[in-house]
Amino acid sequence: MKVLIVDDEVATRNCLLRLCERRDDVQVVGEATCGTAAIDAAGPLNLDIVLLGVELPDMSGFDLLRTVSADIRPLGIMASNCAGHATRAFEEGVFDYLVMPVAEERFDRAMTRAQHRLNYGTLPNPPRFLVGERRRRLYPLDPRSIDYIEADGNYVTLRAGKEEYLSRDSIKRLALQLADLGFIRIERSLLVNATAVAYAEVARHGTFALTLNSGVCLHSSAAYRNSILRIIPLPALSKRYRGTVA
Repeated sequence: MKVLIVDDEVATRNCLLRLCERRDDVQVVGEATCGTAAIDAAGPLNLDIVLLGVELPDMSGFDLLRTVSADIRPLGIMASNCAGHATRAFEEGVFDYLVMPVAEERFDRAMTRAQHRLNYGTLPNPPRFLVGERRRRLYPLDPRSIDYIEADGNYVTLRAGKEEYLSRDSIKRLALQLADLGFIRIERSLLVNATAVAYAEVARHGTFALTLNSGVCLHSSAAYRNSILRIIPLPALSKRYRGTVA
């Protein structure tokens, strides 16, 4: 797969380059620091993938993909330090969204999916809808609209804003199925959509309190700390604010 890396940060480009160089099926054919340079380079390169940032010096990554895709239609994979743009990215048709610093296994998963799309035009078992039950009715739900999923005996409860639905599924299977959409397992019985997190607070013993946009506060367990940090790279609190956090 021929890849063009586009980002104005040298450290980000180098990190993505190292991840690409680990794979035999990925060839980095160019780098660019802005959208204009990327557009000029894209034409003759016969690209398969544009690996790019959300914000570039001269345009947004969304603008760049719209311009480039009009002619050669490479897959767009965004890489950002912030998970907050993920929802818009998927709505705009971006193929995948990586939160930096991205783990090797997460990057490899994105490349494997991209290879499958390029070879076959479809993704293996794409998680297009989840089916939720409520009052004897079945509702097809876009996974990105779900804030979090909670184990409920042999089933799970899907919570989207003020609404909740029962699903005949399991946390373990959904954690695998929805990983590429930014869902994180924060506790044995809880799976959270990272894009629904408004803010996080550091709790005791390596745990976090995650407050969602809906106002719900969920607590993680220490066993899932690393999983959370791979998706949401929460830095250590500065000394100035440590005294104000429980």
